[in-house]
Formats: sequence, structure tokens, C-alpha cells
Amino acid sequence: MRKTALALLGALFLMALSGLAIAQPRVGPPPHRVEAPTLQPGPNHVWVPGYWKWAGVNYEWVDGRWVKAKKNRVWVPGTWVQVGARWVWKPGKWAKPEKPKPEGEKTKGDKQGPSQEPGRY
Repeated sequence: MRKTALALLGALFLMALSGLAIAQPRVGPPPHRVEAPTLQPGPNHVWVPGYWKWAGVNYEWVDGRWVKAKKNRVWVPGTWVQVGARWVWKPGKWAKPEKPKPEGEKTKGDKQGPSQEPGRY
């Protein structure tokens, strides 16, 4: 009976420990590595840069690679985002390219309030 209880306690401890290893990291990833892409395999290939992957207890570097481009799409690299005290990986994806804005057209981030205009209050 005692051996069974100890074995069960040990199994619970290992399960809790493995759960911590899979959890989201509390420390941000290291800076990106500088990569030198190899020769482009063909005109329809795009370079997908490497990234830091959380490996349970630390970060591991995943090398960049060439992938076949998708028609009318651009590759948007993944990024690490801090959410509260944790870091969350937002994976890269194929997206529609943004259309260029005509000159003089304001975007959402271009709002200029009275306090930002020189000489105005």
C-alpha cells in the first residue's frame, strides 16, 4: 500500500512538472539571429525567417527556410507578444498584401489632434 501511494505521488509530481514545462514562458525570447539565406531554389520561393520556439524550459532556434510562395499572398512572420506576465507565440501566416494608400490619405494611426499641431493648443 505504501509503495503504491509513493508511486502515485511520484506520478503526480512528474505530471505537475511536465505541465510547468509546457506552460507559456515568463521570459521574452532572445534577440533574433542574423541569418544568411541560402540560394533561392526558384523564382516562386520566399524566405521564411527563423524564430525562437519555446521548448518547455528554454528557447530553441528554428532555422529559416525557403517555401513556395502562395499566389496573391505575402508571408507575415510570427512574433512573440507579452500578455500579462506571460509570452505568447503568434505564428506566421500568409496574408493578402496591403494596398498602398494614396498620398495625403490619412490612416487610423495618422490622427493629429490639436495638441499635436505646432503652434496650436
